[in-house]
Amino acid sequence: MPNGRHENSSDERIFFRPTILETGRHDSFRQTIEGEYVFRIDRGGKPPFDTYNEATKGLQGIIQACVRDGKSLRAHGSLWSLSTVAVTNGRLIDNTALRLAFEVPHALTDSGYAGDSAKLRFIECGNSVAALNEYLFASGLSIKGCGSNNGQTVAGAVSTGTHGGAYNFGAMQEMVVGLHLITGPNKQVYLERKSYPVMQPAFAESIGADFIQDDTLFNAALVSLGSFGIIHGIMIETRALFILNAVRFRHPYDATLKAAIAACDPTLIPLPAIANAVPKDNPYHFEIFFNPNEGTPPAEAIVLVMYESAYDPDNYTSPEWNAGEPGLGASGLDIMGALVGKIPSPINKLALPLLNSQVEAEFSPYFKKAIIRDLFRGEKTLGKTLGCGVGMPVSRAIEAMEIAFRIYKDANVVLPLILSHRFVKGTQALLGFTRFDITVVLEMDAVNTPETRAFYNKVWEALDAAGIPFTLHWGKYNAFLTPDRVRNCYGDVSVDHWLASRETLLESAAVRKIFNNDFTAGVGLTN
Repeated sequence: MPNGRHENSSDERIFFRPTILETGRHDSFRQTIEGEYVFRIDRGGKPPFDTYNEATKGLQGIIQACVRDGKSLRAHGSLWSLSTVAVTNGRLIDNTALRLAFEVPHALTDSGYAGDSAKLRFIECGNSVAALNEYLFASGLSIKGCGSNNGQTVAGAVSTGTHGGAYNFGAMQEMVVGLHLITGPNKQVYLERKSYPVMQPAFAESIGADFIQDDTLFNAALVSLGSFGIIHGIMIETRALFILNAVRFRHPYDATLKAAIAACDPTLIPLPAIANAVPKDNPYHFEIFFNPNEGTPPAEAIVLVMYESAYDPDNYTSPEWNAGEPGLGASGLDIMGALVGKIPSPINKLALPLLNSQVEAEFSPYFKKAIIRDLFRGEKTLGKTLGCGVGMPVSRAIEAMEIAFRIYKDANVVLPLILSHRFVKGTQALLGFTRFDITVVLEMDAVNTPETRAFYNKVWEALDAAGIPFTLHWGKYNAFLTPDRVRNCYGDVSVDHWLASRETLLESAAVRKIFNNDFTAGVGLTN
């Protein structure tokens, strides 16, 4: 059993907590483990940058101990993932106490940096999206994009490609311009794209890291599934606070809605009268929900669109939001979490009116003006839920949804189930599942039952049979993935570059071995 002291480290913040089981937030998996390393909260006894660098030494000591003991290792944050991507049967690192955040001195930025150095922030891996939102708000800044919730750690959200619905910006990893990776007991790197220089080598020296600018290595490490060592620090670009005019309403599932889907153009959908004055020249978020228990297809869809406008701090009031209910930016998974306990189980057709009335209540129309911090709030899951995100070209979106409708109708079962489309700009990350120029994500959110899993599998098989190219969200239910299917999704070149980059960045074969887990082995992403 490891002790509380670590090689290469004087950091007394770390202790080892023996435990035998890790359970995901949504009770979607149970993983046996040996235990986890835990960082105590920093009490501010030393300058923050010294504290950061000592944490680096502590992380390197953990890696050294695991190499010595032959134990696999994974860093985890909020355990938000529905898959086992973030866990292993050896030892885990709970990084949620690593919450420092820094402004970036302009003098350390590259003279060729194309952005605004005043909006750069260097954040430690344990920061949750919620904590980052609060930190940035104090400076009049905002993250550029968010998933539907704010409970994930930023490192976890980036590593699995958490996508949200910002179709002109992209998934959360698109705000990342630098990564500080702990890649061995004696190796650490600060990594950027060569095509987009941000920092000078002196910054990497200040954190004791090798300075590397390489597009392929960066794009590989960006969505790394926890396999490229430990992400300790993340350099992000932020933007000035801005308002999102968020409108949720019902619209017939008709030619107008289908045209908006096919063109990825929410401006084609007329807004309800309450939001008619919203300027539509700067659309931001586009999402469409379907309740298949109202029909396959249903007569109506629930539309959620958001348009940007300027933020005025003197005239801004945070919208009312009941902390016990799904937030204004709620996803289908949030709604499923809210419904657990309100509906009978197992459900049958006699309960459909109750189920549909509950879904309608949770998806009630609204028009709110809010900043990202106040729109995308913490999920309130109350029971076993299961979600799947299927990325595909927008040109196949309607066809894919019609396939899902048909399969649900033919299954002749009643599931608490929400189907939705979210539209996201494509990513450069080699294994980012939002890999299409404009990716539409077919979300399937439900309670976690054998019938749900059977439905998901039938949809995957039917999409495959129809020749629709698709990927699966790494952090959601994705049991369809195999080594061959991963290569089919991303192409041999991307997968081979990802594996080669891992070999380049990690210190040794022994280090690569401890950062393998059953998930990555099962999808052919170990070396």
